[in-house]
Amino acid sequence: MPPAVERRMPRLGAVVANAMADSLFERLSPSLTVSELPGFSERVALETPASEVARLFERFADLVGVIVIDESSGRSGGDEIVGVLSRAAFLERLSHPFALELFMKRPIAQMADVIDIEPQIVAADCGVHEAAGTALHRPASRVFDPVLVADPVGGVRLLDVHTLLLAQSRLLELANATIREAKEAAESASVAKSQFLANMSHEIRTPLTAILGFAENLLDQSTSDRERREAVATILRNGEHLLQILNDILDLSKIEAGKLAIERIVVSPARLAADVVAIMRIRADAKGLSLAMRYGSAIPETIDTDPTRLRQILINLLGNAIKFTERGGVELHIRLDTDRAEPEPQLRFDVIDTGIGMTALQQAKLFEAFSQADGSTARRFGGTGLGLAISRQLARFLGGDITVESEVGCGSKFSLTIATGRITDIPLVDNPLDIRQTRPLADRVDLDAVRLDARLLLVEDSPDSQLLIASFLRKLGAEVDVADNGMEAIEKALALQHSPAPYDLVLMDIQMSVLDGFQATRILRNEGFGQPVIALTANAMSGDREECLAAGCDDYAVKPINRSQLVRQIQALVARGKSTVLNSDGFPCAADILTQMPESAHIDSVPNADVADEAPLIDYRVALSRAGDDRELAREVAEIAIPLFSEWLTEIDHAFDCEDWPTVRRLAHTLKTSADNLGAGAAQSAAFRLEQLAVEHNALEAREAFAEVELSVRRLLPALSQFVSEIASGS
Repeated sequence: MPPAVERRMPRLGAVVANAMADSLFERLSPSLTVSELPGFSERVALETPASEVARLFERFADLVGVIVIDESSGRSGGDEIVGVLSRAAFLERLSHPFALELFMKRPIAQMADVIDIEPQIVAADCGVHEAAGTALHRPASRVFDPVLVADPVGGVRLLDVHTLLLAQSRLLELANATIREAKEAAESASVAKSQFLANMSHEIRTPLTAILGFAENLLDQSTSDRERREAVATILRNGEHLLQILNDILDLSKIEAGKLAIERIVVSPARLAADVVAIMRIRADAKGLSLAMRYGSAIPETIDTDPTRLRQILINLLGNAIKFTERGGVELHIRLDTDRAEPEPQLRFDVIDTGIGMTALQQAKLFEAFSQADGSTARRFGGTGLGLAISRQLARFLGGDITVESEVGCGSKFSLTIATGRITDIPLVDNPLDIRQTRPLADRVDLDAVRLDARLLLVEDSPDSQLLIASFLRKLGAEVDVADNGMEAIEKALALQHSPAPYDLVLMDIQMSVLDGFQATRILRNEGFGQPVIALTANAMSGDREECLAAGCDDYAVKPINRSQLVRQIQALVARGKSTVLNSDGFPCAADILTQMPESAHIDSVPNADVADEAPLIDYRVALSRAGDDRELAREVAEIAIPLFSEWLTEIDHAFDCEDWPTVRRLAHTLKTSADNLGAGAAQSAAFRLEQLAVEHNALEAREAFAEVELSVRRLLPALSQFVSEIASGS
């Protein structure tokens, strides 16, 4: 080949080139650019004879054109590109009469009129759709001319328009397939969502019906003491069920958002398993089922894992086994699995039942969120379909997994594996039954036996919450000072910081006027305040605890306050700096109980919208419970609330006029907390909705929500006055 014909890249035959293109199209992505499409870099000089160009086109049947350069231009850094000579234009010219004799032995410069001196140029990073659109907008006579692709460093190559259009067509097919898949997934998700909502509605309404019904029974003065105790037990049991549903939903949201925190601490697996079996034995006994725990090998005395999540998984697996077993029993088998090719040892828990079993199809979708074996399962046994999906995710977070083996009519075996952490120096226990005999720490504190010898600062802007919490702590012997907002708290805490009697601990409400709890805590820490701070918050969503700790708090408590839990928190934190927290029963201040909220802890509940209007204006039982069954204290709280409710309504209305959303949110939050303290479910629900809408700055709906709040409060005020009068009269 003459020097004038430059081969910038080896060419492939048409069949091989097409095969390469097909391979490329198989892995297309929506972001495909023209630089990823096969092209041509053949160059010829103006002095190249037409016969040489003809031989080039004959040799490479898929060559769509050549780049024409001027070697005599004398440009520094390379030859000047004159234009593009396409195969179609070249052959069309040679088809004219006497063209072969006229041009074949002459340079292609003599064919200047068929050289495209203004070819279509696109950047190498140009998308396929954009490049195709540009090519198709050329005059009809030039639509199928090659396109010149220019890269950032000055290189150029030719792109066949047919290849470009084929790539665009394949991309459109890919887009349509993606749309179809998305539509099918959306329809499937919609069906799953509808089924989930139906199940969830049933799961929520059933315990709510029991709670409301037995609460009404408690208001009946003719109810006997035995019936009252049974009613309270039923309300507690159904309330715990509702709490578990909420916890499942929150856990799933944390997992999907990637914000679920997993801790690894030293845990006795035998003791933890024994505690779970003891809890679940009540359910098994109620159905007449046996429940046994067996060990298949020696197991480590301790492992490194998250005890809360492991307990949650085991409770779910055992609970399901008991739920779906009508006769026979359930067994929990535990052994150390050393035969697995895992980076660290695995502890295996097999939950085996003699229940209804499952088909292979049912097992295939068992671990999908909002899914159960089939619709009839939900109707017959209940449940939200979240437990196993959450449990498998948790197991994987713990370095293991959950698998299932089942046969219809013969029962099921769910196998949980978790990583143990390093156990090289941990003794293996041949008889774990000896370990599990240790009595676990009780969940509740005997408040009658507790003595708090501590000076506390309570920072709370709600007067009734101030009265409830301060009175409760003072009864336990604590000296309690009160601050109405974060600024006042800073002044009081720093004033006594270096005195002979500084505060031993601060209870800090988060949402307050003037200065909120987060800001106040940060300022205190920056000023060198080193005493413990417990955040008081009505939020129980993902990240709330972490946000409190990041602000400088040592722990947090969720409203409505669980008194036993709060006492434990105060005892443990105060004990860090002094040893004067006394308990006549010798109740231990174990620090590890502070790393997590107990499963029995209350959260800030939101009444179901369908039943909010039917809720009593005041739930006397709740109001008295919040006051520790102190009737006089409950009366004082109600008396304080009556004028404040009217003031808050006026202030919220004014904040709306000024579009002061932070104030609307803060006052709605305060009103919600006060309503909850009084068992005013309708007012609490309405205030909660207003608080959420204030966060979103949704003016229209927020105004509607405020009207609901105002109506609820106006109805509540006479009921509060009656409540005060009844207590004052001793009725």
